[in-house]
Formats: sequence, C-alpha cells, structure tokens
Amino acid sequence: MNELCDTLETFIDGELAPVDAENFRHHLTRCHACEARMKELLALELIADDALHASGDTLAFVRPPSLLKRRRTWMMVVPLALAAGLAAWVLVTRPASSTDSSELWLGQTPGRTLEARLTHPGADRHRPYEVMRSGGDKPRALSLRELAKLEEAGDERGIASAYLLRGDPAQAGAFLDKLDASPDLDSDRAALALQRGAPEEALALADRALKQRPEHAQALWNRGLALKALGLSLQAAEAFDRVAGLKEPGWSDEATQRATELRRQEEEQRKGWKGAKQRCDDMVLGGGVLSPAEVERYPGLSRLCFYDALRTATLAERVESLRPLAVQLDRVDGGTHLEDALRRAARVDFEARAPLAKEYVRLTRGELAPASRDTLIAKLREARQDDILLGALLFVSDPRQHEEEYRALALATKDPWFALLAEERQAKADLQRGQAPRALTRLTVALRTCDSEQRFSYRCLELLRNLSLVERQLHRPVEARTRGLAALARARGGREWSKEFRLIQELGQVAIFHGDLSLARAYMEEAILRTPERCEDHELPYANLALAYYRTFDFAGAREQLDRAAKCGRPPSLARAFVIADLAHTHARSDMDADLLTRGLAAIRTTPASLEAAGDGPMLRHIEGRFFVEQDRRRGQALLRQAITEAAPLLASDVTARKARVYSYTSLILDAAHHGELEKALALFAEERSLALPERCALGVTVDDERTALVARDASGRLLGHYDADRRQRLEGVEGLVPAKLVDALRDCPSVDVLARPPVLGKPGLLPPDLAWTYRVAPPPPASSPHAQRRLVVADVNAPAELRLPSLRAWSPPAAEDSSLSTLKGASATPTQVLLAMHEATEVQIHAHGVVDPHVADGSLLVLSPEEQGGRYALTAADVQGQRLLGRPVVLLAACHAAHSTTYFHETFGLPVAFVEAGARAVLAATQEIPDTEASAFFEPVLERIRAGIPAALVLRDARQDWLRSRGSAWVRQVLLFE
Repeated sequence: MNELCDTLETFIDGELAPVDAENFRHHLTRCHACEARMKELLALELIADDALHASGDTLAFVRPPSLLKRRRTWMMVVPLALAAGLAAWVLVTRPASSTDSSELWLGQTPGRTLEARLTHPGADRHRPYEVMRSGGDKPRALSLRELAKLEEAGDERGIASAYLLRGDPAQAGAFLDKLDASPDLDSDRAALALQRGAPEEALALADRALKQRPEHAQALWNRGLALKALGLSLQAAEAFDRVAGLKEPGWSDEATQRATELRRQEEEQRKGWKGAKQRCDDMVLGGGVLSPAEVERYPGLSRLCFYDALRTATLAERVESLRPLAVQLDRVDGGTHLEDALRRAARVDFEARAPLAKEYVRLTRGELAPASRDTLIAKLREARQDDILLGALLFVSDPRQHEEEYRALALATKDPWFALLAEERQAKADLQRGQAPRALTRLTVALRTCDSEQRFSYRCLELLRNLSLVERQLHRPVEARTRGLAALARARGGREWSKEFRLIQELGQVAIFHGDLSLARAYMEEAILRTPERCEDHELPYANLALAYYRTFDFAGAREQLDRAAKCGRPPSLARAFVIADLAHTHARSDMDADLLTRGLAAIRTTPASLEAAGDGPMLRHIEGRFFVEQDRRRGQALLRQAITEAAPLLASDVTARKARVYSYTSLILDAAHHGELEKALALFAEERSLALPERCALGVTVDDERTALVARDASGRLLGHYDADRRQRLEGVEGLVPAKLVDALRDCPSVDVLARPPVLGKPGLLPPDLAWTYRVAPPPPASSPHAQRRLVVADVNAPAELRLPSLRAWSPPAAEDSSLSTLKGASATPTQVLLAMHEATEVQIHAHGVVDPHVADGSLLVLSPEEQGGRYALTAADVQGQRLLGRPVVLLAACHAAHSTTYFHETFGLPVAFVEAGARAVLAATQEIPDTEASAFFEPVLERIRAGIPAALVLRDARQDWLRSRGSAWVRQVLLFE
C-alpha cells in the first residue's frame, strides 16, 4: 500500500514511463486507500497555489507555474459531480456529508476572517473577528474531501459558504445562483455583496430578507455592516442592537460592542464639530482665536470663521491677532490670499467701519429684518466696505438679486474661495430662472479647478453638492448620486459634520428618484437619528420617508410618517404636501388634510426661498389639483388643467415643470377612467402626445402606483375600458396587464397604436406576439420634401479592452452596390462621429454591444469605439437627447438590451424614446440579449421590407412569427417597435 502511495507522487510528477503509468492507473482504480493521499497531494500542490480555475461546468486542475521547472505541466478536468478532486479515472465510494467539520468552516483558527454572517449552521459559529493587517491574503485552500461530502449531500449553500469564507465570491455566487429564493438566500447574497464592496446592494437584499422574517439574525447583522459601510452609523447601531436582543452566544456580545462603538464615534464627531463651531462663533464676536490643532482638524469651518472674524474686527489690533490663523490657512489652501485680506483690512478707517461691523454681527445672528438688512447693504456700498458687503449679500435669500454686483466683488478679491462661491451663487440664480442646463454647465466648469490635493475642499464640496442638486432637478439620478457621494467624501474628509448631515438627506432624495427605496429609508432615518433634539430639521426626512413608504404601497406607514412630521408644528413642505395629495385617494387620508394642505401651500407660495426651481409653481398647482380631484372633481380638474397650462412655457428647460404636466395628465386620465368616461380618457392620452384622437385600433395604458387605467378602441371604433386599484406591489413586467377582453377586441386591427405612459412605455410583452403593434411615442413627422436616401451602418466597433467583451461577427455589406450606404467602422465608430453622421441619415443601423450599467447611465448604453481624447466610448440616451435627426431615419439598434429603459413616473428614459424624440420615424430594439449569429439574419429582411414601404408594425409581427415557427428563438419576442 505504501509503495502504491509513493508511486502516486511519482505518477503525478509525470516521471513514470508510459507503460508503467498505464499499469499504475490499472492498480490505482482498485486502491481506495490511496484516495486520501491523492487528495492531499492535489490540495498541497495545486489548490494552495491558486491553480484551481472555473471553466464552464468543470473544474480544471493546472500545474502552477512555480513548479514547471521540475515537473511536466499537466491538466486533469473533472466534472463538478466529482468536485472532490478525484480525476475521471479514479472511481471511489464517498463517505456521508458532515456539516460540522472544523476544517471546512475554518474552525481550526481562533478567529474569523469574514465579517459578514452566513446562514449555513456550520459557517455561523461565533469567533472573534480578525482583520489581516496586510489587507487580506490569498483565498485559503478548500479541502477536497470536505467539498466532496457537501457535493454528494447536495448542500450547495454549504459549498457557497465555504467559498465565501475563503474569499472567493465568484465561486460562491455560482452556487448561490442554484438555490431557491428565500430569506436565507437573500442574507447570504448580502454577505456576498459586502465581500464585493457593494453595500447598497447588500442593504436591499438584507431588507428583503427582513421583510419576510423580521428577526432574521444573519440578515440583521449583514444589514448593520452595509449601513456601516455607507457611513450611516446610527442606523447600523440600531441594526446591531436588534441582533444583541436575540441573545445568541457570542454574536450578542459582539453586536453590543459594535453598536456602542458606532454611537461613540458618531457622538465624538458631532461634539467635536459643534464645539469647533461654537468657538468659531465666539471668535467672530471678538473671542479667542482658534488653535492650530482646531484649524488643522476643521480647515473649511475655520476659513469661514476667519472671513467673518475679519469683517467684525473693529480695531487694528484685532485684525493683527488673526494673522497666525491666516498664515496657517494659506498653507492649507495655497497662496497668500488671507494674508492679503489682512493687509487690506488693516488699512481701513476703523472709526467708520466699527458701527457697520457691529450691524453685520446682528445680521449673522438673524437679528435684522429684511428692511434693515437692505439698509445695511446700502450703507456698506456707500462706505466702500467691500469685504463686509460681500458677506452681507449672502444673506439675501434670492440669488438673482445683486447677482452681477456680487460676482464683481468676489472676483475683485483675487481669492479662489470667492470665485468658486460666485459660480455657486450664480448657478442657484440660473435654477430659479428655470435654466438648469446653464447651471449644470457653470458648476461643471467651476469644478475643474478642484484638484486632487483637496485645496479649497469646503468650496469644492459645495460645488459638488449643488451639482448633485442640479442633476436631480434634471432628473439624472445616476449622476446626482455620483456627485452627492463625492461631496459626502469631501465632507467626511474635512470633518464637516453639518454638511454630511445635509448630504445624507439629499442622497436619500436621490435614492427615491432612482427607485432605491431601501437606501432612501436608511438615509432618511439616519438623518432623524443624528438630530433627535431638533424637530424642525425632521420635516424633509419625514416627508421623504412618507414618500418611500407610499411607493411600496404601505399607505398606513406613509400616514404614520406624515403624522410624525405634523407633531413638529411646521407647515407642510412641498414634499410633504405631495404625499398628502397622494394619500387623498386611499384609506389613509385624513379629514384634516384639506386644511393642512391649504395652509402648507400658502406658506410655500409666500416664501420664495422655499421654491428651488421655476417649475415648482406648476407643481404646487398640480398637488392642489391632485388632492381636490378626489374631493371635488370640477375644482380638481380645473386646477390640474391650470397646472398643465402653467408648465407649458417651462417644458424645454425645467424637469419639475415636465413632471407637473405629466402628473396632471395622470390624475385627469385616472379620474376619467374611474368614472367610465372612456372617450375623454382616450382623448387625454392623445392630447398629451399631441396626437389626433384615434378613431380605431388604439390602446391607452397608464399605471399609477396601485391604480391601472386602460382604454381600447377596436377596428370598428367601439370603446372598451378597464380600471382597477388592486395592485399591491410595484409594476415590474406588463405581461397580462391588458385584460383578455381588450386583447380580443383588438385582434381585428391590422396594427395597434399603443399610447402607453410611464412606467409602462418601453416594456416588452404588453400585447401578444401575434398582434402587430407599436409604441406610439410622438406624432408623425410633418410632410416635407423627401430626403435623399442616406443609410448609415455602424459596425465592427473596437470595444475598450478593459470591458472584456467578445468580438462580434464582422458586418457584411450587401452584395449589390449601394451609393446611399456609408459606414463607420473600427476606430472611427466613436460616439462623437456616430452622432455627427446620424444627422442627415434616413436609416441608421448600429451593430454593437449593449450594456446595462446603472452606475454609468439610466437605461442601456451602446459600446462604441473610444474617443482619442478622454476615452469616452458609451452612447447613451442622454447623448441622443437634444439631437436633431433631420433625415427622420428608421433606426435599428442591433445590440443586446438596447430597448432596456429606466422608467420613472414622469418619463421612460432609454435609447428608443430618445431617438424618436430626436426625430426618428421608427426604432427597432430588443430589451434582452440578441444572439450574434442571428441578428443580421432577422433584421436585414425586416429593414428591406420597411424600405419597400410596408408598415413597420406589420413587418415586425410577420418576421417575429416566421422566426418563432422556423427557429423557435424566443429572443424575437423582446424586439419592440417605437414610432
């Protein structure tokens, strides 16, 4: 036996002669006792050296490069069913599974290296958490013997857990994919997301598990870790408190310690900032100057206080006492700007300046009425006390007032701090004029001066924060979140506790816009916990929490949040007023809502500073109409019509105005459908899109939270309708949304125009594949002289190597010569070149990879060749928006997921709709993956028939049915037509 085991090592080393090796194989198949030794060798020589690689449904054992000098390279491939590491030529009888092996769960080590918790019993024994100071090491070897036991027992959760413990998320994910949905699976996926550095995803998964099992220990733990990673310390502490309450051995004590430490750290940061702020305020009033340690810890706050302390100095000696502070702050941000300011201040007439400085102190403390403030500004202007004037103008709430004067004063200082502040203030003025795109450009350009050295970090974080607000105004949640997180990182780096608090609330609002309600609730609840003593700060968090609960159809939960906000005694903000109006049609409405809403809207209208954008006016009118249409139809309808009228002049530049218009049509359509006024409802569907009232073969569809309204007009012009309020979860797919009676009524139509509104527009499967139908997005283009045929094909793209996308089949030009055809291929197929070439085209084909990446863009993006400057490769819906496609082209997006759109309540944002709104006659695109080998074969005949003048809806229906009959490829069901 020993001789056989020794020979095994020689055989693996490749040192046996071929004949001897064949004889050895014959003996080895009968040598069960050699099994353990063989597995030990494989583990020692192969697994420990990271030579285990996944390959499809097999595991490949490859000799590590480090052994090539003394051994011949070799490979054995074994099925997963033999994942114990036995080669295909060794057949052995496996022992029964054991789930409590200390080696499998790394139980032989005194501490655990995985911070998250797993649901497999063997992997969830408590041990102290140990952090490797090296930042982690290679994945630990996995015992093939123990893996075989789990494989034989069908314990895929155990295999996934073993890989997770060893830091191999890819293998773990592959086995988790095989499990049925459950709270345990969601919790383990949360652990996997944490290991991949995706705390937002982990939070959503943990919350989903806890919704089904509120006391799920592992999900609570992993939720705490996700919140901690997001910097939401007090929310994380509450999650660990709940774990501690479960009284689990070991875990309970660690959870208590974690909660205590998180609260201690947050309290230290809060107290530190508030103490520094108090000393700053004292310094402004003539008290002691900040210490060097305080300046180093809070540089942004210190600079703010320096400027005000200089403005309130009434003696030359006081000015001189600020010199050490100026020198230190100049070292932080570079230059001699503050020392220069000191020199200018030392030369003023203090007898004339002193009374003005004292009035400025009163202004900073909120003791001056607006009239007295304006008087002070006039006196400062007359006395030429420009530095105090610069500060006083910031207390004018409307940035449009004194706009040019402020900019001139700021730039005259030659101080970058004030130059950045001037851009920030002018961007706010742009917003209030309804010029959000101009504000976006202004802030983007200003940010280019913010370098990685963190100079003027306080001002740069404010630019980022304001840019996030503008992106949110433009309803670009991906970009808004990116900017907000960058601002949050700067706030934390500068220990700006109050800015961090504000950004947490604003990121919660962005999360609501993006539909991430789990993250929204976490941000808002954290904001409330951070200022428990200031009820007046809770209006925004409570209102947005109410909205988050409403969006999950928890109307009672939304009412609870509104009632909590009401206890603070402040009139409703615009956000709270919106939720009050939302609840008007539900059982959670209150008899006091009408009076509360009326008082709240009146308070908002009389406080201009509470209106962030020009579109807030129409939105207030919509909120009023949305509420009263449920109480008094005629009054509500009139208000909603007024909102639509008021929004009209602002639609091109203000997203809030566009929302007010869309939401008002939603309320009017639902009101008409609910009361059986089908002709009126269909007319509203058409009016919103500037379409003529359909006389036949049309379907209007709208969904608003729990309510659905549909109106159909069949081939004879007969109207049918459907209304319900029974939905209890967010709309995902739309298959089955149209009742059978409406589908049957439309079957005699040659084709159906679907007037779908967000969030239905752009979803596949609304009508059966044997019907010819199209999403009608906009009216047909006006009749004009026909453009000369110009066909554009974008193909053979050079996708960036870092995306690791496989090469697509080369595009083949038609056999016949076609002078109207032009191509963009290879390095020339960049986003800029493609957009330019599309302007005059009458047909556009783009053959490329399509990618859905919510961190880069809403909807999907097309991967084109990278630009020479900057490397930009993505063509997104935002790039297409605003283009003018003068040739009214038919557009084929032959890319996976090209029709995938992000749906909001006011718009469907994706490539097809963007192309139609830019002027395309029709767009063909698929929501799912397209096989590269089938794309051209399917789409080329479709385009050829459309060129021949056959209606695109008929062409697509016939091609789809033929393809399903002849090839059975289901992907063609996902091809949609937008016209």
